[in-house]
Amino acid sequence: MKFSYKPLWKLMIDRDIKNSDLIKAADISKSTFYKLKSNENVTTDILLKICIALECDISEIIECAED
Repeated sequence: MKFSYKPLWKLMIDRDIKNSDLIKAADISKSTFYKLKSNENVTTDILLKICIALECDISEIIECAED
């Protein structure tokens, strides 16, 4: 099992949020953003920042997926 951020990308598309807008709103670095794009691990602090910026629950931005 691994984490997938597919729900985050879908949410961004649904809300018409650009990558740069999320980076600015959540106050995350570009390198952290690209970790998300590559389904690499990020801290829960980062996930919380994204949830606050998007006003959503963590289950709306991350899911468990089969390897």
